[in-house]
Amino acid sequence: MRNSNSYDLHTGVKVILDTMKLACIPAYNEENSISEVVKKSLPHVDKVIVCDDGSSDNTAMVARDAGAIVISQTNQGYGAAISSLFDYARKENAQIMITLDGDGQHNPNQIPLLINTLTTHNVDVVIGSRFLDDSTKASGYRKTGIKIITSASNYGTNFKVSDSQSGFRAYSKDAIDAIHPTEQGMSVSTEILLKISNKGLSMAEVPITVSYEGDTSEENSLTHGVGVLVNTIKYVSIKHPLQFYGIPGLALIIVGLILGGTFLEAYLNDQTIFYGSLLGSVVLFLLGAILSVTAIILFSMANLIRDRN
Repeated sequence: MRNSNSYDLHTGVKVILDTMKLACIPAYNEENSISEVVKKSLPHVDKVIVCDDGSSDNTAMVARDAGAIVISQTNQGYGAAISSLFDYARKENAQIMITLDGDGQHNPNQIPLLINTLTTHNVDVVIGSRFLDDSTKASGYRKTGIKIITSASNYGTNFKVSDSQSGFRAYSKDAIDAIHPTEQGMSVSTEILLKISNKGLSMAEVPITVSYEGDTSEENSLTHGVGVLVNTIKYVSIKHPLQFYGIPGLALIIVGLILGGTFLEAYLNDQTIFYGSLLGSVVLFLLGAILSVTAIILFSMANLIRDRN
């Protein structure tokens, strides 16, 4: 198996020789497009691996006939397929892993662009971005939704990427070994970005072109986008618990105390009972206390994990 590495003694840059390069494609009901994606990917890599995520059509058979190695699983979601592909790449001791979608929106002929950036710039992960230039033709609400999710992702990482949801990525062996996705849905893209940041891996972006011809994913784009955003906020909140839970919790405690003070003042001076102020004070104070305790616990856990790592 081709997996030798060396270093340029003059520049200190890692040079990857005779690498095992894998193109890894998660696919679900992509029988109409998967053959072309596989055939166009094969000239640029050593093997093409398709993870058939429980398709009800002939995706697996078509991919296999096109020259891909097919691994099959019950339908669990995009993230689960990506996780299976990472596991396969580790088992194969792959030096470079390229992920791209099976619906034909990514151009396999741009695989060398990602690989060259990965090796010549000595980075661990390269993301193919749709928004580094103005070449991508997508609906306004698609672009807006991705930008909102990307902004939330950037808040939780040390990176400032332009396209956090791109599935066209290249990973080095260090990244393949370090990243173990657990998210089963589309939020895996954000989860991986946060793990790249947490593991101290380096990253770069390159502009890519995409095609949305025949893509029907926008039919449920609102629910899909909201789901990804909620999960993104979940991951980011775990990394920044003081900002997400501590500050709101403290604010609620203060407001609760103010309402409590209003209730006491009215009761002591005028013997008037404002039940609304009393109830609001208790509810807000308890909610603020819960959020504050949550922030402290998550912050302590994060520090313990960071120290252990």
